[in-house]
Amino acid sequence: MELHECIHEIFSGLKNPLVKDLATSLKQIPNASKLSQPYIKEPDQYAYGRNVIYRNDELEIIVINIPPNKETTVHDHGQSIGCAMVLEGKLLNSIYRSNDDHVELSSSYFVREGECLVSSKGLIHKMSNPTSERVVSLHVYSPPLEDMTVFEEQSGVLRNCT
Repeated sequence: MELHECIHEIFSGLKNPLVKDLATSLKQIPNASKLSQPYIKEPDQYAYGRNVIYRNDELEIIVINIPPNKETTVHDHGQSIGCAMVLEGKLLNSIYRSNDDHVELSSSYFVREGECLVSSKGLIHKMSNPTSERVVSLHVYSPPLEDMTVFEEQSGVLRNCT
């Protein structure tokens, strides 16, 4: 079975899912690492590769490839909740908290192959790859991503730049 078929079979019935539903569904994809290989894109407009492979009114599923020593921007997911499963490598997830007019680092932890990270509504984070091997992860968001906020560093302080 191909990845699109698996995704459609597993996710198409989800309506207003909770984060735990997204995580449970992601973990049900058999051989996700192997099946995702054709969908891995190299970086283009971002420092990482991003490929939206499925989208309907309820969800959006994305394959992300973070090359060695690269990272995403600090961002939130708008009104969406999400879950990501690391398929290859080891990802550093850094959580930020909002503090008046800026955000500051709160904690960081590694997510290893086969493990998931979850994103509740309002979570601000950054994903990094501090290793010499690429990191590939499969992400699912509900509802599909819109109105994300991106933060950029200005004079050592992270501020909303949207």
